[in-house]
Amino acid sequence: MIKTEILNVNGNLVQGVHINAPGGEGHPNMLVLVCKKGYIMCGYLNLGTSDAVADAACVIGGACFDDILANPVKAVSKEGEKLGIKVGMTGKEVCDILN
Repeated sequence: MIKTEILNVNGNLVQGVHINAPGGEGHPNMLVLVCKKGYIMCGYLNLGTSDAVADAACVIGGACFDDILANPVKAVSKEGEKLGIKVGMTGKEVCDILN
């Protein structure tokens, strides 16, 4: 099942996309938070592809949108680094940069 939700993060609108256990029962959820200049993705998705197509993106682990917003960045694309995203920032901090 796919669920989308518009989140208000520090006064900016962010579109959340939640795909429930795409690999089947027992698998993690796939989560993406889409901002104006790029996106935050869970570890399920491929940072190498983000670099290959010059997207500003980062990887943050979590089981729900609140986790993604609170948890630290684990990895950043080259374009994300250019915008100032750094490993260790929270998802909320990244949303400010990407909006």
